[in-house]
Order: sequence, then structure tokens, then C-alpha cells
Amino acid sequence: MMTNIRAASLTPIALALFFLSCSGSTTVNLSTDKKELTAGGSEFATITAKAIVAGDPAGAGTTMTFETTAGSFSPSQELTSSTAATDAKGETTIKLYPSKGQATATVTATFYDDTTGLSGTGSISITFGEPTAGQLPVAGTFRMTCDAVNIGALREPAPKIKVTCELAAQTRAGTKISATALQPTFKTEAGTITPEDDTYSGKRVFVYSTAGGASEPKDVQPDPALGEPSHKDGNGRTRNPRDGLATIIAVIDGEESFDDNNGNGKYDQGEPFLDAAEPFVDIDDNDRWDTGEAYIDSNQNGKWDKANAKWDAKTKIMAIYKILWTGPLFKSPQATRIDRLSTTIPDSGKMELTAYAMDINMNPLAGFQGNQDYLEWSLISGGDATSNDATQPPLNNAYGFSFDKQGKDERKRWKILSNSFAVKPFKFTIEDGYPNDGSTVPTNFTVSVTAYVSPGPSGSGYFLPQLTEVFPEKVTGTCD
Repeated sequence: MMTNIRAASLTPIALALFFLSCSGSTTVNLSTDKKELTAGGSEFATITAKAIVAGDPAGAGTTMTFETTAGSFSPSQELTSSTAATDAKGETTIKLYPSKGQATATVTATFYDDTTGLSGTGSISITFGEPTAGQLPVAGTFRMTCDAVNIGALREPAPKIKVTCELAAQTRAGTKISATALQPTFKTEAGTITPEDDTYSGKRVFVYSTAGGASEPKDVQPDPALGEPSHKDGNGRTRNPRDGLATIIAVIDGEESFDDNNGNGKYDQGEPFLDAAEPFVDIDDNDRWDTGEAYIDSNQNGKWDKANAKWDAKTKIMAIYKILWTGPLFKSPQATRIDRLSTTIPDSGKMELTAYAMDINMNPLAGFQGNQDYLEWSLISGGDATSNDATQPPLNNAYGFSFDKQGKDERKRWKILSNSFAVKPFKFTIEDGYPNDGSTVPTNFTVSVTAYVSPGPSGSGYFLPQLTEVFPEKVTGTCD
């Protein structure tokens, strides 16, 4: 006679054994869309886990715990453990991002079934290998952008400025590469730059700080070929705009760009390419390496090397950024001043004033519209002198010269264009507000200018306190 055993009458252990022996195994079946990823790359593997309880799919909402021995479950931070809930089919998915170095990741998934008391586990391996052709970033697509081009770092005491920068690059096929996969090496003329994970956006960013490194950009001689202006300060030192210009380079592994003339997706002998020299910090901005300039020794031969006249499938490529370090207003005929043609306004006439807000190197002040920095014109009139112009024009964050952004490679893009040194002027027109009034007695007026500026950002989206700087001269005159 066969005995009929009811499952409900069994203990939890006996129940588990009953389901396992009578209904099938309890396990996790794992599959992935990619068994291999490029170490340090931007791609990810999607892993699908299916929980099986006694031969049947686990119920919806079952918690699956994932662990990995390498790589991360997050694109922006190290995350080796995570959880996810199963759907009605007992399935859930998770993304695994590669580690920076070559490795083999073992991903283990585990669950516990509350109803039966059974637990299941499963594992799968994914390899992070060396980048292959076409997966590396390409020279020319590797770029650095920062939230400022001009910071008020040449002040006493030295302000603690932090500027957020980002890196971007693409493969030969145009696939964007995550900043977390780029692994850059930085070299700076002044200041330092370090990676950070932005807790708000989740992005990998790079923070340029005026603390650390050289205390200021290198003093360089004016370049007559560029039409660069200069003047001597009170100590006899020659000052020119590039004295405040700091160069930053980011260097990563990549490939040289080429023209794929036959469209076969690979480099063929004879196709034009951009031949890159070893990356270096162009301190004097002359587009060539000079003794003493820091460089990346790609081939480890102890010296800086020119371009090698062959296409390189794997080499060091760089992105460049240049930040102006500027100081307070400096009175000089070449720097901070208010230009005008006369000091009298005739009956029914006008007078145009032109102000230049510049530091000792003849660079514009570090103004930030995001901080509502501005220049303020103040007119005090004893009678007829009036103005309809805006009295608070905003101060923009800007260079006082231009770069050749149409250059064919990264170094050329950051070459200063000759005769481009032209700091933005601020105009203010005063006029006789009561023309033809019959008065023959002129009235006096005074114009003063004040700048309200922040030295720069301090990190976390905030700016350093705004400073007040009064122009060293006032304009006085008469209006008929």
C-alpha cells in the first residue's frame, strides 16, 4: 500500500528535501550577452539571472544578491555587491562594467525563497582583456573641457579655487567612451588636477585646483611674432598676457587618427594619418617641445621624441586645456584705465568713455556670470550730464586672446592666433541731457567705475566671495 504524504505536514527541512527530490533542483541559471569586455573600456555586459526553486521559476519579487570578484556593477564607482528583484518569470538583470586592468570576473548570484526555505546560487565568468583595434580612443576625439577659462588665482592671500573639468573621447567607430574608462595621466604647468565622482550626477569629473604644483604659471618672454603686448611693472619685470596662462594636459592610451579612404574600417598603408609626437606641457605656448618642459616618455627611452613617421595603433594621445591665472586690477596705460577724447561735453553733445578692466599681465579680470559678477558705472552730475547706457554690464569669463580652434590636431587647436590680443572694452556714453537750454554756465560731472568679481568657483557648485575693486582713476569734466 502506498502512503500519501501531505507536504503541509512536513518540517521546513523535510519540505525542502521533498521539493528537491520530487520537483527538481533549486539554483540560479546565469547567462550574459558578452563573455569578454575590454579592460578599462566603456562597454558593459548584461547578465541575466533566473532563480529556480525545485525546478520552477521563483516568484516575482524574490531578492537576488549579486557579487563580483572584479569590475563593478556601477559605471561611476566601485560597486562589487548589489541586489535586484525577480520578475514574474523569476528573472532579473544586472550590468557589469570592466575593471581598469585585465582580469577575469566571477559573478555569483544567490537567492533565498521564503516559502520553501530553499536557497539557490549560480556563477558565471567574464573576461576583461586588452583593447583590440578600433576599441581605443582616437586622437582628435579626446577633449578636455572645464567650467572656467579665467580664474583670479594671482591674488594675496592665494584663493582656494577649484574648477570642474570633464574628459570625452570616442573610438574609431564613433562610440563614446565613459570618463571612468579613460584612466588619464595629468601634467600641469601650475596647480593640480585630480579625479572625483560627482555625487549629484554620478559622472566622473576632474577637479583642477590652484593648490599644489607650481604656485603660478611660468614667466615667459613676450612673443613679437604674435603681436603680444607687454609692459614693465614697478620692479622692472616685463609683463605680458601669457605670463598668466597655465597649460594642462591629460594623456591616455589611444590610436592615431587616419583617413579611411577605402572605408574598410582599418588603417591601410598609404592612407593619410596625423602623426603624434610624445605629449608634453607647452609652457611657452610655441607649439614645440623645449628643454625643461614636462613630457610623457611613451617609449621609456629617457628623452622626448618627435613623431615617428608611422601610424601607431596604440600610443599616448593627449587632450589640452589652458586656464588664465589673473590678479586684481592694475593701473597702467596698457592695463586698467578709462579712455576718452576730451573732458568737456558741448551743448547737445556727447562723450564716450571706454573702460578696460585688466590685471598686471594685461589679461581681463576673472568674472563669472554664474556668480552675477559685473562692472558698475557711476555718474554723479551737477546738472546737465546724463546717460541712457546700462550702468551694470556683466563680466564674462574670457581670455584676452584667441586660439586656432580650426587646427588639425590638439596642439594646433591651442595655438594662439597672432594679433588676437584684444581685451573686451566697456563703453559708457554721457550726453547733454538738456540741449539748447540757453544756459552758458557749464556743470560738473564725475564718473567712477567699480568691478564686483569672484576669484572663481570653490567646488560643489559654489563661488568664492565676491570682491569689490574700484578703478584707480575717476573721470571728471563739464557739460554745457
